[in-house]
Amino acid sequence: MTVFYLKLIITPLLMLSISIAAKRWGTHVGGLLSGLPVTSAVVMLFLSLEQGLGFVAMAVPGALAGVAAIQATYLFYLTVTRRLSAFLGCVAALAFYVVAALLMNWLGSLPASIAVTLCLIVVLIMATSTTGERPAKPVPLPSWIIPMRMLTATLLLLLITAGAQWLGPVVSGYLAPIPIIAWPLAVFAHVQGGRQELAAIVRGNAIGAVGVIGFYLSLQGMVMQLGILPAVATGVVLAVVITAVVARLANLRRKVP
Repeated sequence: MTVFYLKLIITPLLMLSISIAAKRWGTHVGGLLSGLPVTSAVVMLFLSLEQGLGFVAMAVPGALAGVAAIQATYLFYLTVTRRLSAFLGCVAALAFYVVAALLMNWLGSLPASIAVTLCLIVVLIMATSTTGERPAKPVPLPSWIIPMRMLTATLLLLLITAGAQWLGPVVSGYLAPIPIIAWPLAVFAHVQGGRQELAAIVRGNAIGAVGVIGFYLSLQGMVMQLGILPAVATGVVLAVVITAVVARLANLRRKVP
């Protein structure tokens, strides 16, 4: 029961913090923060508490396949919402994610998952460097937006962790990296601020995905030896360092004429 209450506390607080950061420092910063393996770390922590360390270790290959599927889904959403509304694009993107995850499962290769993810990250960074559109005018956020984001993220976390025992470590691994904070943030930013805001979120998440790869590889290598808390903490620190370096390189490239 304690774990359940922790889920109800931690996830909405994370969403609140990132939403405030995005509002204060810009959508790109919000994208970078939500792209860090914060939610992945939370999901893995809860899976270890409820299912054990072995379950977490076995879930990592599926999680890395899920990261590839997520990047493909971002690219899909960016593409289809040129013609579809945000709502229809979101529904189509969720269906696409299932197909992409099944495809990565069929490949069944950890190196292939990492290679596909890195290729998609490059494509996403290039695609979101400029959208070819005028920046959207800042839109004041309605008072209900942040609470709705918090509720959506919490419900996603509860759904992912509740079915873990029934789904098993492989499928749970696919679900673990689902950006339960970033996806609601991206869709709401799209609705409120247009494609420029969406691109900023997606770009930040693509950059953060490099750090997420480092997080999962680190977690798999250390969780059985160190335990969940030291392994997660080390993985998150590694992810932050990697993300900071990649963000710096991506920004330098963007400034080059």
